[in-house]
Amino acid sequence: MKVSLLCLLARNACPTQPSGPCAQSHQHGLAATLAIDALPDHYRQSAEPNITFATIALAALVQTALAAGKCGTQTCSQSTPCCVGGYCNSNAQYCMPILCETANSFSPSSCWNTAHCVKSNVAFGSPNAFAQIADYDGNPADAAFVSQFEPSNAKVVNGELQMALVKQNNGAGFGATVIGTRAFQYGTVTAVMRSGCASGGVVSSFIIRNEKVGDEIDFEFVGADTATVQSNYYWHNQLDYTKMVKSPALSDTTLNYHTYQIQWTPDQIVWLVNGNAFRTVKRSDTWDAAANTFKYPDSESYISVGIWDGGSGAKGTADWAGGAIQWNKQPFVAAVKSITIDCYYNGNETTYVPPGGNGGSSSSAGSSTTASPTSTSSGSSSSGGDSGSGSSSGGGSSNGSSGSKTGSSASSKATSSASTRSSKSAPSSQSESDSSVDEDSGSDSPSSSEDSSTGNGAGSLAASFGVLASALLAAYVAL
Repeated sequence: MKVSLLCLLARNACPTQPSGPCAQSHQHGLAATLAIDALPDHYRQSAEPNITFATIALAALVQTALAAGKCGTQTCSQSTPCCVGGYCNSNAQYCMPILCETANSFSPSSCWNTAHCVKSNVAFGSPNAFAQIADYDGNPADAAFVSQFEPSNAKVVNGELQMALVKQNNGAGFGATVIGTRAFQYGTVTAVMRSGCASGGVVSSFIIRNEKVGDEIDFEFVGADTATVQSNYYWHNQLDYTKMVKSPALSDTTLNYHTYQIQWTPDQIVWLVNGNAFRTVKRSDTWDAAANTFKYPDSESYISVGIWDGGSGAKGTADWAGGAIQWNKQPFVAAVKSITIDCYYNGNETTYVPPGGNGGSSSSAGSSTTASPTSTSSGSSSSGGDSGSGSSSGGGSSNGSSGSKTGSSASSKATSSASTRSSKSAPSSQSESDSSVDEDSGSDSPSSSEDSSTGNGAGSLAASFGVLASALLAAYVAL
């Protein structure tokens, strides 16, 4: 039985020979009818006599609620649409695609779009190089890099980016992470910087990471050793610390600026200091026959630099970082003069289509693609391979307060201190987990694990109400 929606809304006004709204509705045919037969039995039996404008309004509200994904124990609203770690907000900490959970946010378009790599030379003394995250509105033309947390311990002083590690009331250090606003997949990244590791326990970093996937390529500096920098990489958050390789001896990395470079292509990663390559990892050497995949970082990622307290973490992390921080040696300030980015793929503000299959999934045993990197290493590339010292407890990147080294980025630190946040609060970086940065990923459809249940209870009731709401709204719009 198909019944005119307008006639249902004003049942007594619809005579046997309809006129006015009822006649108009009949003339439009099925476009202005509600398919009552399509509803579940328990709704079909009562739908015709009880539908009112209030019902329509309620149905619209329910449909909106059902469309939104579940963000922890809450549902994000239009005013706080972006979900991160079970909390909703509308600011950059939540809505930047680095962490924003598309499937759990208010709508698939709530998270800001991913801005892709553009060739650039970011001198931190220049305009539009850096902004505090509270001032960032999602336009990468306004800021190439942003601080990731509030309160922020990052600022530009005398033409360089400075990131400080400061002591908190609980005795642990709280640092900073500064992250690029454009995603980066393959190419060459060069940072002119000095570390802030003037004491054991202080860790500084220069990292390329996809926080959601868990791919990472890094340089890390520890206070236990200011004469070298450590290189490492991770695939899908699988933390194998035995692959760390140190650079040759350098002049004190806390006092002197050095040029650190990562060359990343679909086929290999090369780490260089001051133009000299000291390590190369080839994709072909990362094949894991048991897993039937190349364990090679290949996902679109974000560039970050930071400083954090490793000495207050778990024993393995603290030992690797050089023990507890000696606060009488502060200030601990890492400084970056410039970051130069040369994209392997040329992106633009809104589109990104890698050519020719490069940058595809690692999960293939087929031959790897070969292409020339955008810049080549000066000096011969010595093979660091996957040997390394085997004793490092470090890995991954991190920011903010202390914690054990987990290989997840400082950005996930923003989501872990649940007790201190409400749905409108900014993510706190003071947590017990360590972390660095991501790409725009996740399903475009809201999570519906509860509603998709085929059994009885709240899930099936919500699904039925969703059918009713959709039918009512569709018919009402057609009128």
